[in-house]
Amino acid sequence: MYINLWGFLTAAVVLVTLLVICIVFMVQKTKVKQLEIEALKIKSNNLDLDAEDMVNKNLQDQLSRIEILEAIVTDKNYDLSERITQLK
Repeated sequence: MYINLWGFLTAAVVLVTLLVICIVFMVQKTKVKQLEIEALKIKSNNLDLDAEDMVNKNLQDQLSRIEILEAIVTDKNYDLSERITQLK
């Protein structure tokens, strides 16, 4: 009876130790995954900002081209309708 009690206590201690190790491992794994998710969110936000910057740059380029074309078309020395009729 005395040996069975020590056997039971030894088995219980081993199982509890394994359980604690598993719980710690799972908690650590969860924390690592959360950090990875946060890193991906930050990376995604940076990509969104980069894309927005590129779109704004392209828009500014297009607007400057439109301004140049408007200046050419509205210039009195450049009569667009006269040029069109000459082509016909």
